[in-house]
Amino acid sequence: MGSTTSTGSVGPIIFADETARTQLETHGEVVTFRTTARTTGDTWWRKSRLGSKEGDVHVEALETVDPREPSELRPHRPVSGFETVEAWQQAIRSLNGSLPAEGRLYRVSTRES
Repeated sequence: MGSTTSTGSVGPIIFADETARTQLETHGEVVTFRTTARTTGDTWWRKSRLGSKEGDVHVEALETVDPREPSELRPHRPVSGFETVEAWQQAIRSLNGSLPAEGRLYRVSTRES
């Protein structure tokens, strides 16, 4: 999947899920699921939509997946922060109200300020 950003600015990325946040903070990278395409490149992250900046990151698009299919999430599970694919699916369900048929995976890695 190619970059979804143009030469414009990259909006901040939100990590409302504590497990994903902990993965990013502890290991310096996380693979995260989003229901829609987002901008990629250098940006910053926060805990909530109106929250303050927590750190600088780089967002890279990986691939489009069907999160209902465990085999599509499994290769990325070790960097998601979740102990199992089922736990990751539950977090996706909780954050989105359901388990959507399609979404996008992004690798987010910390960078120096």
